Amino acid sequence: MVDLLRGHRAAGRRLTPTDFIEEGPRIAVGLAVTDPGWAGTGQVYKVFTFRELDGRAVLLEDCRDRDDALAKLAS
Repeated sequence: MVDLLRGHRAAGRRLTPTDFIEEGPRIAVGLAVTDPGWAGTGQVYKVFTFRELDGRAVLLEDCRDRDDALAKLAS
């Protein structure tokens, strides 16, 4: 994950956290994405699921938007 983000940064993309929603062992993170090749800024959401035993991330889900992230948190 860190290498992936490092590669995005090296390519000029910037990811700025904009929203955090916690639900039990899961958290949705909204990210504003800017890229030198784009005309504007995009918004993406990622939902992380953590194992309660040791707090390790066990699942990362891509979401289309905030509503999609909320639905994944509720499932």
